[in-house]
Amino acid sequence: MPRRSMITRLTFTTFGSLANEQFRWLWLGTLASSATMQMGTVAQGWLVQDLTGSAFALGWVGSGWSLTMLALGLYGGVVSDRVERRRLLLIVRSGMILSSLVLTALIASHAIQLWHLAASQLFSGVLFAFLMPAQQSLLVDLVDKDTLLNAISLNAIGQGLMGIASASFAGVLIEWVGVEAVYFSMAILYALAVLALTRLPTSRSEDAGESSIWEDLKAGIAYVRHHGAIRALLGLCLARVLLGMPYRTLMPKFASENLGLDASGLGMLLAAPGFGSMIVALILASLGNYRGKGRLLLISGIAMGITLVLFIMSPTLPMILLFLACVGAASNACMVFNQTLLQEQSDDAHRGRVMSLYLMMWGLTPLGTMPAGAIADKVGVQPVIVVQGMLFALVFVWLWARNPVIRELT
Repeated sequence: MPRRSMITRLTFTTFGSLANEQFRWLWLGTLASSATMQMGTVAQGWLVQDLTGSAFALGWVGSGWSLTMLALGLYGGVVSDRVERRRLLLIVRSGMILSSLVLTALIASHAIQLWHLAASQLFSGVLFAFLMPAQQSLLVDLVDKDTLLNAISLNAIGQGLMGIASASFAGVLIEWVGVEAVYFSMAILYALAVLALTRLPTSRSEDAGESSIWEDLKAGIAYVRHHGAIRALLGLCLARVLLGMPYRTLMPKFASENLGLDASGLGMLLAAPGFGSMIVALILASLGNYRGKGRLLLISGIAMGITLVLFIMSPTLPMILLFLACVGAASNACMVFNQTLLQEQSDDAHRGRVMSLYLMMWGLTPLGTMPAGAIADKVGVQPVIVVQGMLFALVFVWLWARNPVIRELT
């Protein structure tokens, strides 16, 4: 096959979902909102570290987001299965614009306090409880099963691009302008996401019939309880939340106290996983409807645990950045395969509720970040991440050896 033909075919395979105009608009909106998440992580981490210098505070400030998602996540999934999803997303994104502008005003007027950040996280958790199930379910409305892995991988590519650019950009904005500039930029990006949503068609929603929301909640839980593969996939997500992700919360303390870096340096550290995420997402997007996704999910989880240990034990900054990129690559592969398998295993009537349970796993984040922060204040960041990385890898090794349900998923 001629070289140009091979390149053209690979490009089409990798970016095939973008041929779908409706998916393109959803992808562009997701791209803008992904940037805000990375920027918010840098800005909030820097503010909390500047105000308190406490790793424990870094953990508990973000817990409001997790707690509200945990409390409302399943309810958000029921609503996603019952209402028109595009309208729901427009309302939620508008709320995010408002939240970012309020924080901008508080910081610019030098009135910002720790409880403001915690309250903002509570409000964000409410919004995300409705956003994520609706957004994930809308994705399946726009693409077919054969291109689902490609579409989710392209979302991950966008997150990787934004992870590289936006985290570094946020650090530079803090140094040159101030933290308020980060939150104002986030409001602009949320507005662009709203604009992209207006270009999407009205989505379908399931007929709620005569059932109440409470009955739909119980039906969703019963559906998951009797579906072994979905239970196992949600369990792996929980392991990633509790053991695989707290390192990001501890990064401001590690950057400041262990490496002596400023805000730009923190942005660089948080951008490195985004670079790895983008590279692996490009590879996954080219796989098509790959067979053997369960095995690759387990392998990526083991790799993430190992590279977490290697990153935190590295003696030089270049090695730290290299292994952070590897952490991001493995984490993104783990996320893409987990989400794809959950979408494939769920039927249309229950998909919103299944994805809301996936989201609720992230509501348990404080069970990982708060103890990690408290212990890190006593013994340092490095021992905490070493233990979490080792335990995370062992969870996936155990599941590979003892439970074939994930390994056999295709």
